[in-house]
Amino acid sequence: MKKGTLTLSDFRPFLMLVAGWAGLCVAGCSGNVEQRAPADRVVLQLKWSHQAQFAGFYTASAKGFYREEGIDPVFLEGGAGVDSTAALQSGKAQFAVLAPEQILIGHTENISLTAISVIFRKSAVVYVAHAGSGIVRPSDFLGKTVACRDVAGSVKDFEFQFFAMMNILKLPLNTVRMVPFEYDHQGFIDTSVDVTPTYSINGAIKLKRKGLKLQMIWPDDYGVHCFSDTLAAMPDVLEKNPDLVYRFLKASLRGWRYALGNPDEAVDITMAYVRNKDRSFQAEMMEALAPLVHTGEDHIGWMREKDWTDFIRLLEKQKVLKKAIADPKQVYTLRFLEQIYKGTKP
Repeated sequence: MKKGTLTLSDFRPFLMLVAGWAGLCVAGCSGNVEQRAPADRVVLQLKWSHQAQFAGFYTASAKGFYREEGIDPVFLEGGAGVDSTAALQSGKAQFAVLAPEQILIGHTENISLTAISVIFRKSAVVYVAHAGSGIVRPSDFLGKTVACRDVAGSVKDFEFQFFAMMNILKLPLNTVRMVPFEYDHQGFIDTSVDVTPTYSINGAIKLKRKGLKLQMIWPDDYGVHCFSDTLAAMPDVLEKNPDLVYRFLKASLRGWRYALGNPDEAVDITMAYVRNKDRSFQAEMMEALAPLVHTGEDHIGWMREKDWTDFIRLLEKQKVLKKAIADPKQVYTLRFLEQIYKGTKP
């Protein structure tokens, strides 16, 4: 070898160093690209303020179920003064938890909403009387004062379920003194009201905590079969981004299944969201809602055409809807539930 001539062996240490740098760069860059891949920000408008009523959604977030589906969830509180339907129309939220009657009323007012899953397969509405009052069934409402009137337009389910129950049993309404519903149940507490509707997952718990002994009268026992919290979206969201709908619903239902199977953990997760930091209250709510969500029928979140048809006819009969809805399939779709539970992707 001539003096000053370089060979490959002379470059070997340098080449190994360069190769090492390149390897680090590739590994680091590929890792950063994966981390930088943005998750889809999805906004869910809740029906009410943060509470165990929505534990399945919180659980899906805390356990990483949304993250696994590439979703970054945001939960907006609902409540008095919050128009959940408007949140969907404006695009502020992609999904909302609505009462099914909101969806149906919207259709009769040219507001297209589509249900993709029913979370509460049974309604939480219950009519309560004081234990020992002798009021144990709807026929005992005759001659009594019942706080079932919806004057604010926010508790339609209390009113129409009352009328439906009385009509099915052919009980004369003119013998019942119907007064406006009170959120604080004060008339019922001071006994100026004999019967009040409430929600088994909330109001009934509060009344019991005041030391009141309650007689519970369930409309479902008398032929009024209603459901409640329903996941809905605008039709254009379903058509333009079906993969997002599939992923969001899949993670949400997985969250609900986990929450029902692990209620104590679900309550712990819920406590990070709620304003009412009374854990025992949230635990009682979780216990009360479990049989409404997991009824033992079909899958969690499932929907049946008969349930929608019967509910529509009930609302039409009670004149809650301004016009008839001829085809129930206008208001709901099984497309995403079938994909999730049959294991097929969109």
